[in-house]
Amino acid sequence: MEIDPVTELKRVVERHTVRYEVWPHYEIADGKRVVVGFDLELYGTHDHGDTSMSPACRLCSETFADLRRVAESILPKEQRPSQYEIAPFDQSLHASAGGRFEVMLPIRIEHRHGFFDPIDDCEERCLKEMQQQLAELGVPCGRGAKAQ
Repeated sequence: MEIDPVTELKRVVERHTVRYEVWPHYEIADGKRVVVGFDLELYGTHDHGDTSMSPACRLCSETFADLRRVAESILPKEQRPSQYEIAPFDQSLHASAGGRFEVMLPIRIEHRHGFFDPIDDCEERCLKEMQQQLAELGVPCGRGAKAQ
């Protein structure tokens, strides 16, 4: 029996204790700091956050690949005035506020044209849609839990 894609993504979310954070993306335009987009960062561990991790290990690479599957599933499918960039795996671990080390996958949400323009309804709408889809997959927003 084949598992539907949403169920499989929910399993990925649970397996890697996936969470996300959102940050404004700033650039300098005309000498002023301007919010031009958002950075939506997915975080995950392997084995429910209990496995010892080391940068660039096989399990970290697999965790990043699974985070990428989640990321690709939440990107808008139609072309819009905004664009989305998933950065490659940086081969490093990121410490959460709780002291846990996690793999991080950043998604940049920005204008397709007019890069230095302030965020508009399109970027905000895209971010909200992505957050809604993450919520439907059971992905919480916020800082990481304390390491065990």
